[in-house]
Amino acid sequence: MIAPLAFGSDGFFAVSRLEPVFRAAQGRDQGALDDRHISRQPVLIRRCAGRSFEITPPESRMMVTVNGRPVTGPTVVDLDELGADILIGLSDKVILSIFETSLPLQNEAARHGLIGISHGLQMAWAMIHRVAPTNLPVFVTGATGTGKELAASAIHALSPRASHKLHTINMATLAPSLAQSELFGAAAGAYTGAARERTGLFALADGSTLFMDEVGDTPAEVQPMLLRALESGEYRRLGDARNQKADVRVVSATDRPLDGVDFNQPLRRRLEGVVIRLPPLRERRVDIGLLLRCFLTRSEPQLEPFDPAQLPAAQILPLLLHPWPGNIRELLGAARQIRLGMPVLLAGGQPGGAVSPLQNGPAPTPVLAEAVKGDEPKRRDPATVTDAELVAALDEAGWNIKAAAGLLNISRTSLYRLMERSPALRDSADISDEQLREVMRRYPGDVEAWARDLRLPKDSLKRHLRRIGVSP
Repeated sequence: MIAPLAFGSDGFFAVSRLEPVFRAAQGRDQGALDDRHISRQPVLIRRCAGRSFEITPPESRMMVTVNGRPVTGPTVVDLDELGADILIGLSDKVILSIFETSLPLQNEAARHGLIGISHGLQMAWAMIHRVAPTNLPVFVTGATGTGKELAASAIHALSPRASHKLHTINMATLAPSLAQSELFGAAAGAYTGAARERTGLFALADGSTLFMDEVGDTPAEVQPMLLRALESGEYRRLGDARNQKADVRVVSATDRPLDGVDFNQPLRRRLEGVVIRLPPLRERRVDIGLLLRCFLTRSEPQLEPFDPAQLPAAQILPLLLHPWPGNIRELLGAARQIRLGMPVLLAGGQPGGAVSPLQNGPAPTPVLAEAVKGDEPKRRDPATVTDAELVAALDEAGWNIKAAAGLLNISRTSLYRLMERSPALRDSADISDEQLREVMRRYPGDVEAWARDLRLPKDSLKRHLRRIGVSP
């Protein structure tokens, strides 16, 4: 529920059991807080200057916290202390959030999975809405887990190309030796085993949208080819002497800067026709409640819906204060733990070393969570990675290439080269229909389990499934 801060003639905004009237984002009146645990005497909020506010608790037995700290007298706090809002707890029953955004709120974003009322998300949505009807290339930037694929899907759904299928490729999964044929196709006989011609993604996406995720990891060998395709619409299949043409609108995304020497700068400028930044969750804490409600109540296999009203404010507050290095993906994991009745283990622990009341003990610090802290360590020499280590890292990472490369402390390109040479691993072409049907029967709908059982990278398996017309 929301209520605009309308300051009175005395310069204060009052919040009590009886005022103000909050409403849902959709506009239906909801009334005052009206909870017997909330004092009739108001908490007073006064804007000091800029982004600073003074919070004054009432002279009552109601406990008031500001950003997780109990307060007994006037307290000045800045919107930027936590990122973009101020959290006020009332009697361990209600948590209020003061934040700035543009009104009226646009709810259409939620229909495309972009849930939130924060200023950052509203700004991103406004740009999505304006650029979607055009043919301009769009570059979506943001930390891992912020919803870049959802943004790309929304751009396609709101475009004149929406009647065609959106095509998606994770550029980090492209082995350098296969990148050209994967993107642009190959003529029959172009390489050993190519008995017939292969259709590339640019041909498949003709008249539609191609979303290139992790574009910063595009193999260097195909970056000039990709630039030509984007500038002229022309490309050449591997082993073909003639150029082909395709009308493809490109949306790209990455979680790392593209200004390094390892990325083609003319290609970067071409991709950055319009740049849309998705803010990390720590900058949009006001959206956590909305996201949590969605994740707790939506239909998921083997998970029962959970009533968000069963979570007391004392258990929600640690979730609001957590820095969320994994962003929305990490919040989704926490919601699933709640639905399973498990203690919520948050990556890296709570701010200031505090442990969430939802936990039974200190939170673990996974290797991947540590990657968000400090400077990146020096890369390991790929030649020192044994076959056993390679397979163990892939198993631990659920056959996710990015995660496995992080565990081994090598680049994804190096990991792909190790996989190509490893006798312990297999290619998607080696999988028989019978083997595929068997793992699909054992693990219905669980692509990660299929990849683990078949000892094949998850993204490679997904591409193989698309090629043979099987829906995960």
